[in-house]
Amino acid sequence: MTCLKIKGIVFDLDATLIDLGEHVRWREAQGEVIEAYRTCGCSEEMIASCTSKGLFNLMHEMETRLTATKSREEIDELREKIWKLLDSYEDEGVQMCGFMPGTRETLEWLKAQGIKMAVCTSNSGDVAKQILEKLEVSQFFQSVIGRTPGLLMKPHTDQVLACFKEIGVDPRDGVMVGDSHNDVLAGKAAGARAIAVPVYFTNKSAMEAARPDATVKSMKELPEALLGFR
Repeated sequence: MTCLKIKGIVFDLDATLIDLGEHVRWREAQGEVIEAYRTCGCSEEMIASCTSKGLFNLMHEMETRLTATKSREEIDELREKIWKLLDSYEDEGVQMCGFMPGTRETLEWLKAQGIKMAVCTSNSGDVAKQILEKLEVSQFFQSVIGRTPGLLMKPHTDQVLACFKEIGVDPRDGVMVGDSHNDVLAGKAAGARAIAVPVYFTNKSAMEAARPDATVKSMKELPEALLGFR
């Protein structure tokens, strides 16, 4: 048992622990999401200004803007429709996805250190749990929080704080680990440290602007980074 300062870690899921995104038809999913926004009366100008930012950023930006023109009930109804659509696409990738390099070994190391772990994802919570069970690592996580009514997604702190609460760790004693600047922003805003694990599609300039406390090339390097927080 090492004397780590860190007591808990909240992980992003896709492209951090596992490669779900490589097996999901995101382009088609985004097309359907955009059509859902058109159907509810969103202007082409509004949609176009958000579309280039990636699917989950698109959803975050659109919901933020819709608060000025739609009622809470209308926004909630549209969100539920879009989430169900995404659930069906993500479910297709469950059986095909696998670990990102070093994930299994690192999770075992963290468990040996007595570190509590959670997953905070913009993906479906049910899909996340299915994947963790399929890959036989669900036992490592005391909390798995995906898209949840009433919890704003990253870069908001809602999901991250809920994870830390469920594993019983003060965010100041914890770390958020993820491949996106939104993971870093959410973790730091929650009061935790943040470690970036960039992948090929990570927005490098946005990640640098988010100022992670450490950056690693893969999950294999995470233990060394954590030991540096002593």
